[in-house]
Amino acid sequence: MQQVEKMLNDKKIEIDKIEVPIELEERLAQVLKDKSIVKRSRNNWMTKAVAACLIVIFIGYNFDTLAFYGKRFMGYDTIMNGTLKQLNDLGKGQVIGKNYTFKNGTVVRLDGVMIDANQLLAFYSVKHPSIEVNPSGIPTYLSIHNLSIHGTWRTYAEKGGQGHIAHENEEVKWLSSFEAPVFYEKTLNLKLNLIDNGAVEEGQISFKLDRNKAMGHNLKKTINQTLKESQTQVRFKSITASPTRTVISGSVQNIFELVKDQLSGERIRPENIEIKLIANGKEIAWQGGEMTTDFKGITFHKAFDTLPSELKSLEIYVESFSADHDVNENIKLNLEDKNKSMHIQGQAIQIDKVYESKDSTFITITTGESTILTRVYLGIDDNKIELKETIESNLIKQEDGTILHTRTLHFPKTGKNYQLIIERMTYAELYNKIIEIPIH
Repeated sequence: MQQVEKMLNDKKIEIDKIEVPIELEERLAQVLKDKSIVKRSRNNWMTKAVAACLIVIFIGYNFDTLAFYGKRFMGYDTIMNGTLKQLNDLGKGQVIGKNYTFKNGTVVRLDGVMIDANQLLAFYSVKHPSIEVNPSGIPTYLSIHNLSIHGTWRTYAEKGGQGHIAHENEEVKWLSSFEAPVFYEKTLNLKLNLIDNGAVEEGQISFKLDRNKAMGHNLKKTINQTLKESQTQVRFKSITASPTRTVISGSVQNIFELVKDQLSGERIRPENIEIKLIANGKEIAWQGGEMTTDFKGITFHKAFDTLPSELKSLEIYVESFSADHDVNENIKLNLEDKNKSMHIQGQAIQIDKVYESKDSTFITITTGESTILTRVYLGIDDNKIELKETIESNLIKQEDGTILHTRTLHFPKTGKNYQLIIERMTYAELYNKIIEIPIH
């Protein structure tokens, strides 16, 4: 093929160097002028023949280019990141090209999918011939609900997606992410739910996976490291880098630890793990993540952009872990309390003042920036009063850079004896630790 390409290229250069003699140009012009009356039917035939020849030549020389562009997913550039754009330009993906039409005329077209070790990406469009725009400005028929992919034994729920409105609100291009199908899946069904005037209509698009189009993974490493702080611990299980993204997997509690804390009334509800992925000394862009509680316990996945092709070093920087904790602490208060300090599960809480106003009791407190009393009551003369609102909330930056959060809790009742009841509290524990990932 290289020799053929060279021959064609040499021939092209030779042809480009040919110059038409001026005398020939003049003679041809004169002949055309003299024969102009001899008829358009012949000219039309000649024009069509020349055009046909040009088309054949064009297709012959550019067949690979046309086939290449036919493999691309067109119109999705605005919702693809740089990595996906590069993969799309390289034709990395499986073209599907199947439609489903709902009763109201809405057409869903599955243009294609990309598959690797971390996810399945579905490229699809939703179009309706006569769009009605609702008060929020979103076209009525351009959103599909409860999108999922059904395999032989498993269902793969949508993990996230984004869309772009095009063609004057007549069409939306969507890009949705699903869990990567297991190795034995061959035929998949994209399940669609459309809500029209309160009624749900179901549809589906079936397609067969071409495993030759799957991209696998670039790097897969087992980590098996556990980081601990005073009240929490985070286990890092593995990291998998594929052409579309890099995923870090881990857990906070296994099922036995989860059940134990549930029975003892000391359950934690994880909210977020702040981590950064550093490759070759540079931070990799974060793409998203999830935290799940099920029969496996509490697990998490953090997704980042793909890794550089020439990987020299790889680190996970674990910044902090925030969770909601069962606390169940009772603190006796009175109207004379000023700047009363205490620690609950290692978190500093200061009662600045307690006062009454207009048949209500107000308690001003100061905590760390991340500390929130998520379930708090005020015991007043054997009555448990719910928090009505939080007012006068301020963040104050200290000289050392830390931020304190001062706010006032409003309880709509007064009495003689007071007791602050804290049942649940959210806070972040700082880890600031690095896990080095061997890349060889």
